[in-house]
Amino acid sequence: MNEEEKVLYELSTMLMTNEKREAEAVEGYNEQLKLIARAREFESEELAAFLDKLEAATKEKISDELNHVESLYREYVEMTGILPAKD
Repeated sequence: MNEEEKVLYELSTMLMTNEKREAEAVEGYNEQLKLIARAREFESEELAAFLDKLEAATKEKISDELNHVESLYREYVEMTGILPAKD
């Protein structure tokens, strides 16, 4: 493997590493949503308003992370030419 191939291999590996990190962030945000749901059980009006904003912001962050995952996946496929198997 020449130097160019090594660098491209490292780059494609980093794309998948970053995709994994984005997926882990989504996992964390899902845990956050579970805790928001549990916090709603306390039935405080003031708390409810805050939780509404926090839930909306968390869902927006999940959406952003999912966009990043898709982008990294497409970049990996384009860079390597490796397509997922069709079952």
